Amino acid sequence: MKLSHFILTGVLASALTACMTDSHHYTQNAQKIVSAVNTKYPADKKTLVFIDAPEGYIAQYVDNAAVENSVDTGKVAAIISSLALKTSTVIVAGEDEKLAATTLAKALSTGKDKINGSKAIVIGAKGSQKTLTDLATASGVALEFIDNPI
Repeated sequence: MKLSHFILTGVLASALTACMTDSHHYTQNAQKIVSAVNTKYPADKKTLVFIDAPEGYIAQYVDNAAVENSVDTGKVAAIISSLALKTSTVIVAGEDEKLAATTLAKALSTGKDKINGSKAIVIGAKGSQKTLTDLATASGVALEFIDNPI
């Protein structure tokens, strides 16, 4: 009986460890992102808001939920304040495209009155393109999507 408990505990601990670690490597590089945007828009002033992502599937899920529920609003405030200046194009990118899209969506829906008339470029986030475009249109933000320059 003790042996079966020991084996079961070992299997559960291994499964939990596998869920907490992330096996893929991120391919976002801030220098390559700015360089790609500079080649397309060489004369524009640009502000990069880069959203770091935690390692591990569970941690990324928790971060997305925190942004959606307005618990973690640091990067949301950074995007809103950058867009509110209207003096530069705001580039939104991140290690996890879903987290970057969630953060931008929260900024577009929260800061509607402050960001009207600004311009933003989103790196990647193809899965959220329609949602972000709809939110940007409602907020009066010109939004453009650029593929991730790997």
